[in-house]
Amino acid sequence: MQYTVAHFGAETQVAGGAIVRSTPEETFAEARSAMEHGDWDGFFACLVQDNLIRIAENSVGLFLNSSGSAAGIFDKLCHDNGIPKEKIDALRGCAEHIVRSAAESRAAATNPATMLEHSRRHQQIVAQYQNSLKETIKATPNLSSFVAAMERTFRAESGGGSVSSKLLVDEILDDVSVDGSKAWGKRRTSAGPAEDIGFVKKKGQWYVHLFAKPRK
Repeated sequence: MQYTVAHFGAETQVAGGAIVRSTPEETFAEARSAMEHGDWDGFFACLVQDNLIRIAENSVGLFLNSSGSAAGIFDKLCHDNGIPKEKIDALRGCAEHIVRSAAESRAAATNPATMLEHSRRHQQIVAQYQNSLKETIKATPNLSSFVAAMERTFRAESGGGSVSSKLLVDEILDDVSVDGSKAWGKRRTSAGPAEDIGFVKKKGQWYVHLFAKPRK
């Protein structure tokens, strides 16, 4: 995909994978333009790793909690993105264990002693699921592509996803301050209040940090 990103009277050309993100402003403009064009691969390529992991965890949960054809679709997505089948099988086993454990905990709710024991066991099962989830996500060689594929596919199946399709659309970035490899700014719309946004520089490229806490 090729398109031109305009911002602050300048233009950043994006073509054939040669992406120029040498400033936070260029990165913001690149992410915004990708979202405006419905380019999920381009948008997620602009996000920091921590954001991708957080979104991936939510997206995987959406698939695992879905019924019908979503299970087979998810398996194919994982296969296409280099995740071994044993990782998915282990993750599904943990998810199913959580459901059984929750049902057992509800059944034991009338007995305080038994309920406490079930609660402790359930916490351990949830922790096992979280570890398995992290290992599954870690197994893909290209996390941004995997997240984009999940977002695109789940939207096609259900009409919604893990990220708003209006995120950054028609917004501007200002009040940018840079401190070494980190930066902060405000994203604004013409009608709404300003929201904090962060940036991280890695290997010469800037990335958006959607959940960054503002610098104090």
